[in-house]
Amino acid sequence: MALANRKIGYDEVVTRDIHFEMTEQTVARHWFNGDPWTTHWMNGILAAVPDGERWVMNSARRQLDKLDDPGVKKAAIEFIRQERIHAREHDVMNAIATKHGVPIDKVEGIFKKIRVQMQKRLSDDMQSSIAAAFEHMTATIASVLLEHPEVFEETSPELKAMLYWHFVEETEHKSVSFDVFVDSSGGGLRGYLLRTGGMAAATVLGIPLMLGNHFYLLYADGQLTNWRSAARMSKTLFVSPGILTGVLKTYLPYYSPTFHPWDDDNREIIRVWKREYDRTGDTAKAFEALRKHAASKNSHGAKYSAKKSRSGSRAEVSAPV
Repeated sequence: MALANRKIGYDEVVTRDIHFEMTEQTVARHWFNGDPWTTHWMNGILAAVPDGERWVMNSARRQLDKLDDPGVKKAAIEFIRQERIHAREHDVMNAIATKHGVPIDKVEGIFKKIRVQMQKRLSDDMQSSIAAAFEHMTATIASVLLEHPEVFEETSPELKAMLYWHFVEETEHKSVSFDVFVDSSGGGLRGYLLRTGGMAAATVLGIPLMLGNHFYLLYADGQLTNWRSAARMSKTLFVSPGILTGVLKTYLPYYSPTFHPWDDDNREIIRVWKREYDRTGDTAKAFEALRKHAASKNSHGAKYSAKKSRSGSRAEVSAPV
């Protein structure tokens, strides 16, 4: 499966050098629908994005000379360009959050210290493996949110436009770090052990970091005991749309010897955004096209499930005893 899927996404990776007009009004203190717990859960992840993006860029760049496949190398170069722009835009978002009194800078500083130690102590191949694991996790989060843009219903339009541009591009290049790692490490048993070890390391590092960041930001914002907000966040993460539930579903498959990120081929949803952006050059209109597409698709799926449920009920009633 991995061999069949490894090249399907390379033509999707396109650099778009977009500057978003983010302000203290468009990036509110609780920008995720006005909800503190959900906002700070996302802040705890996004705080590491600028330095994290630059780290994965550097990791890919250090492996370029080992790549023999021109398709992988070309995609890796576009990936580096995309990540550079992502880091720049999230620098702006994080700076605005800091102006609101949210200590994003301190959270980012913790990640920087960890990243420095990884660069000092780990081989290029191991860093590449961990980068591939983190890219898989972020692409999975992006995948869930692309299918459910309604989750940001009360978020400012300007911020939604920026976030969905990022989600689309994370999906475009979701296999690049993985393929760079596989090709540069040589594959085989050594490559498999390094790959699974990288995911294990990313898990051991990522979960405590995510939880620690989240609760520190809640504490700093005086929101630790806001139980209504905690309940809303729990629904978002585990029920509807189930962001973390989506991550958990794709976690164990990563350990399969035949795994490839494009085993989950979700190009359809990002192409809705891309067609509208290519037509208009407007990220807000591209988001709106994606939102309408997702709403139609989700409505159709709900109607189909309801119809199937009713059919099943009728069959049960009419079945002979």
